[in-house]
Amino acid sequence: MAFATSLAELQAEASCPIFLGYLKDPVTTHCGHNFCHSCICQCWEDLQDIFPCPICLHHCLGEELRSNTQFHHMTDVVQQLPAMRRKRKRQEEEEPLCGKHCLHLALFCEKDLELLFPQCRVSSDCQHHPLLPIEQAAARNRRKLRSYIQPLKEKIEDAKM
Repeated sequence: MAFATSLAELQAEASCPIFLGYLKDPVTTHCGHNFCHSCICQCWEDLQDIFPCPICLHHCLGEELRSNTQFHHMTDVVQQLPAMRRKRKRQEEEEPLCGKHCLHLALFCEKDLELLFPQCRVSSDCQHHPLLPIEQAAARNRRKLRSYIQPLKEKIEDAKM
């Protein structure tokens, strides 16, 4: 949950306080606040001498705006984070990880009915148990389930008649 909070805070920092989207062509005012160049220019469009910061109302000079290339690059990275997180989350959902080693689980212990990382079999209680690759164990157990379900279906159909 802390990651999600940190990500939300980072996304907020990379957002323009005027239009609330990600900063585009970010500039920094003398008072240190960041805005999209077009947003701050539009905000100050009809003003002549005094340009108040939309956040702190500090008086800025129009020519004080500095392009912030570092913020521009950071914003690009922040925009990619949610997509990268979704991709990583999908991968984690697809491939279970060993809680101890954070590596992909590849074996199934038939006796204890648990998934193992290949090196865990040496140090675990399962070292003398029958172990199968996950895909093979899944196929075998699907066949077993079908063999149990089919007679049940037949009994139900017979009972209906």
